Amino acid sequence: MSTESSQNDAPEAAEGVTPRGGFMGMLGNRVFLVAGAVVVAGLVSGTSWVLLRGGDGEGQTLAAAIDAYEKGEVTKARDIARSHVDDLHVPQPYQGAAPFLLGMILHDEAKGFLNPKDRETVYRVAVQHLETARERGFPPEYKIRGEYLLGISQMESKQYEKAIQSLTKIYSDYPLHQLDIENAVADCYLAIQPTTPEKLEQALKWSRLYDSHPVLTPDQKSEAHIRLARIQFELGQLDETLETILEIPPTSPSYVDGVIVQGLVARRRYHEHLAAGEQEQAQDSLNTAIRMFRKAASNQLVAADSTRKASYLLAVMLRANDQLDEAMEQASRTRKIYYRTPESVAAGLEEAELLRDENKDEEAVEIYRRALREATLGGQYENPWVDEVEFRQRVTRAIDAWKSAKKFAPAVEVAQSLRPLFPADQAFQIEADVQHAWGDYLEHQADNVPFNQSLDLRAKSRFRFRNAGKVYLDLAEHRFATAEYTNDLWNSASAYLRGQDFSKAVEILAEYQRYETREHQPRALVATARALIALDRAEEALSPINECLEFYPKDPSVYEARVLGGEAYMELGKLAEAKSVLTANLDDGRLEPSSREWQDSLFALGSVLHLEGEMFEAQARVKGALEAPESIPREGFQFLEQSNESYKGAIKYLHAAVRRYPDDPRSVSARYLIAECHRRSSTLPKKKFRLVNIETQRIKFDKEVKDHLESAIEIYSDLEYELTTKLETQADLHPVEAKILRNCYFAQGAAMFELARYKDAIEAYSTASNRYQTEAVSLEAFVQIAHCYRYMNLSNEARGTVEQAKIVLSRLADGIDYSETTHGTRDDWQNYLNWLAATL
Repeated sequence: MSTESSQNDAPEAAEGVTPRGGFMGMLGNRVFLVAGAVVVAGLVSGTSWVLLRGGDGEGQTLAAAIDAYEKGEVTKARDIARSHVDDLHVPQPYQGAAPFLLGMILHDEAKGFLNPKDRETVYRVAVQHLETARERGFPPEYKIRGEYLLGISQMESKQYEKAIQSLTKIYSDYPLHQLDIENAVADCYLAIQPTTPEKLEQALKWSRLYDSHPVLTPDQKSEAHIRLARIQFELGQLDETLETILEIPPTSPSYVDGVIVQGLVARRRYHEHLAAGEQEQAQDSLNTAIRMFRKAASNQLVAADSTRKASYLLAVMLRANDQLDEAMEQASRTRKIYYRTPESVAAGLEEAELLRDENKDEEAVEIYRRALREATLGGQYENPWVDEVEFRQRVTRAIDAWKSAKKFAPAVEVAQSLRPLFPADQAFQIEADVQHAWGDYLEHQADNVPFNQSLDLRAKSRFRFRNAGKVYLDLAEHRFATAEYTNDLWNSASAYLRGQDFSKAVEILAEYQRYETREHQPRALVATARALIALDRAEEALSPINECLEFYPKDPSVYEARVLGGEAYMELGKLAEAKSVLTANLDDGRLEPSSREWQDSLFALGSVLHLEGEMFEAQARVKGALEAPESIPREGFQFLEQSNESYKGAIKYLHAAVRRYPDDPRSVSARYLIAECHRRSSTLPKKKFRLVNIETQRIKFDKEVKDHLESAIEIYSDLEYELTTKLETQADLHPVEAKILRNCYFAQGAAMFELARYKDAIEAYSTASNRYQTEAVSLEAFVQIAHCYRYMNLSNEARGTVEQAKIVLSRLADGIDYSETTHGTRDDWQNYLNWLAATL
C-alpha cells in the first residue's frame, strides 16, 4: 500500500483546526497550568488487555489496535495501547504504535474540553505521547499523519515554534491537510512573542496561501481576511489593510471585527499626524476612529469579543478627543460589563486616571485596586491592550503623582495593592518610599505650625516612619540573599529611628552589623549609640561610640560619634569627658564650620560649659560663697573663679553658635544661656568689689558687674519681645520657649534688682505676676516686688503687695504642683507670706 493511499483511506477524526494566535496576541488565550491527573486517569484505568507475549504477535496486536481505532473502537484501541506503551520489546516497525495511538486518542478528546486550561493540558499530554512515537518510529504508513497530529497538538498547547517545524516539514507531502497547515502555521507565527517583522512576514505569507483557496466557505474567507488585515496593519501597510477589510460583506459574522480594524487604522494615523504636527488631519483620523469604534461597540451581542474590544477602544479615543465625561462613562461601562477580561482591566486603568485627574481620589483608588486584582486573576498577566511593563508604569506614575501632590493616603493604598502584579521587592520598595515621604512631609509640616498643632502632626509622622521601617524590613527579608539586604536593613533602622521606636532600631542595627562590610560599620555604631541615648541608656551608648572613635578614626562618622559622646557624657555628669570629645570636633581641623557636626558641637560645648559653671557655682555655695565676702573661705573663691571661667567659655561658644546659625531652633535656648552666664558671672566681681579698698580695682569690679548684668538684661529683653510676639502670632509656644519666656521675666527683674533699678525690676515682676497669675510662680513675682518696695523704703506698698500675694494664693486652683516652679507647698507659702507681712 502506498503512503498516499494509506493516508486517503484512513479516516480522520474531526481534524478541523481552530485558529490560534492572531493580531499581535490581542485575541490570544491566556496560559494556564493545571494538573493533568483527571485527564490522564482515563488512560490508565479499565481492565488490562491480556495477550500472549512473543514475536510478531505483539506487532499484529498493535496493528489490530490501530485498525480498531480507525473503525471507531477507541476504548479497545486505548486498552491495547496502554498495555504496550512501556513495552520496549515490541518489534519494529510497531515500537511507536502504542504512544502514537494514545497521542491520536488524546488529540481527538482534547477538542471536546470546553475549559481552555483543561484542553491545553490534554494537548500537552498528547504531545508527549506523539513525541515518544516519533522517537521510536511512527507505525508504517502513519509517519506524515503522526507529524501532522503532533504539530497541531503542539500549536494547541502553545508550543508554537515546535509546531511550525513539525507542520512545515510535511506541508508538501500532505495535500489532504495543506489548507489546515497553512492556517495553523499562520496562527503560530502570529502567536510567538515577541512579535518581529520577520515573523509577521511569515504569517503574511502563510495567511495569503490560506486565503487564496477557493474552497473556503464565506465565513472562513471573512475570517481569513480579518487575519490578513491585522497582519498588514502590524506591518504598517495601512492602505492594504483597508482594502482587505472592504472585501468583508456586512452580513459576515466577522464584519464587526473588520470595523474595529478600520478604527485601529484611523487611530494609528491619528498618532502619526499628531507626531508630524498635522493637527487637522489628526482630528479627522480621531473622529473616524471614534465613529468606527462606536459603530462596533453598538453591536447587540454584548458578550462578543469584538464588542468589548470596541467598547474599550472607544473609551480610549474619547479621552484623546477630550470628551472626558463620555470617556469615563464608557470606560466604566466596559469595566463593569466585561468583568475579568483584558478590556475590563485596561478600561479600569483609563477610568482610574480620569478620576484622578478630577481629584476623585477615593474612587480612583478603588478602581486601581480592582484593576490590579483583576489583572492577575488567571495566575499571570496577559493583556493585548496594555502590556505588563506599561501597566506597572501607569500605576507607578499615579502613585508618584499623588506623592508629588502631597496626597499620600491614596498613594499608600494603591502601593499596598501592587502585589502580585508587581514583583514583591518592587512593591515593598514603592510602599516603603511613600510611607517614608509621608513621614517627611508631616514632620516638615509640624516644624511650621504652632506647638499644640504640631503634636498631632509629629505623632502621625512617627507612625508613618515606623510603617516605612516595617516595610523596609519586609523588603530586607525578601532580599536576604541579595546584595541589597544590608541597605534595606539600614533604611529600616533609619526609619524606625525617626519613628522613635528605638528598641526596634537597635535590634535591626545589630543584624545590620552582622552582615555589613567594614566600610559601613561606623554609621551603624553611631546610629546604635543615638538609639541607646534616646532609651536613657547613655552608659551603654558609650561602647559603640568609643568603638567608632578607636577603630574608625578617619571615617566621617567619628564627628557625629563625638557629638553623641558629648551628650552621653553630659547625661552621666562626666563633663570633662564631654568637653574633650566636643572640643576634638572643633579642633580637628578637617571639619567644616558649615557641617552639621560642627554646628552641633558648638551648641553642645556651650551647654556643657554652662552646666559646668553651675556645678562650680553650687560647690562655691557649699563652701560659703553666699556669706559676706570677708567670710568666704579661699576655697569658695576658687570655685567661683572656676565657675566664671566656665561661664566665659560657654559665652564664647554659644555666642559663636548663635552668630553662625541664627535660624537654628536651638539659638533661643543658647541666647538665654548666654544671658544666664552673664548674670551669674556678676557674682564674683561683686564679691571682690566689697573686699578691695583700692579705687581703681573697685571701679574695675563695679564695671564688670554692670557690664555682665546689662548684657544679660539686653538679651532677656530681646528674648521676651521675640517670644511674646511669637506667642501673640501663633497662640502658643514650644514648652521650652514658654519656660524661657517665663524665666526671662524673673531673671530680668533679678538683674535689674542687682543694679538697684528697682522701678524697672518692679515692672518686670509685675508683668510676670499678671501673665502667670493662675500659676504658683506668680507668688515669687509678688515677693520680689515687695523686696523692691522695701529697698525703696516704701513699706506700705510692700505690705500691700504681700496682701495681694495672699489673695492670689487663695484663688489658686487645688491640685497645683507648687514644687514645679517654687520652693515649698501651699502651706509653706501661706506661712511665709504671713511672716513676710509681719516683718515689713
